[in-house]
Amino acid sequence: GVTLVHEHVLVDFVGAEKVSRSRYDADLAFRAILPRLQELRKQGVLTLFECTPAYLGRDPLLLRRLSEASGLRIVTNTGYYGAAKDQYVPRHAHDESAGQLAERWVREWQEGIEGTGVRPGFIKTGVDAGALSAIDRKLVEAAARTHARTGLTIASHTGDTRAAMEQLDVLAREGVEPDAF
Repeated sequence: GVTLVHEHVLVDFVGAEKVSRSRYDADLAFRAILPRLQELRKQGVLTLFECTPAYLGRDPLLLRRLSEASGLRIVTNTGYYGAAKDQYVPRHAHDESAGQLAERWVREWQEGIEGTGVRPGFIKTGVDAGALSAIDRKLVEAAARTHARTGLTIASHTGDTRAAMEQLDVLAREGVEPDAF
């Protein structure tokens, strides 16, 4: 059916080290967001891909509540957002390898996000324009490795053509087919 492929139900642009669900009232957010989702459903939308990753305000429990109340299938993600000069990348991602990050993301797919039972339906990354920075390259490698183990599609916020082409090169080296990106 009708699917919206890149939406954001709730986003917090405070930065990875400050983002917290204590910064908003989930019940108030639910009441504000639900009428908009119900309107989408009335317009024939069946599925919405919610592209807000971890450390940027992803809230799997709120998404589940909204999905159940609106009748929309809301698909959330795993992964980290490296665009915007890495301000939404958590500190541990700088220290961990691509393999360690992939382990985290695969675990979310296997066990659910943060113990909620809500499993991601795709991988979301983001990179800045130009040549890939070391952290952006690592996020793309982690996405590729997560895809290899889960089959999840990779969605990326991409700064420009150079960044897109470099991502495709990294993915090819990791054995990911272009149609998975």
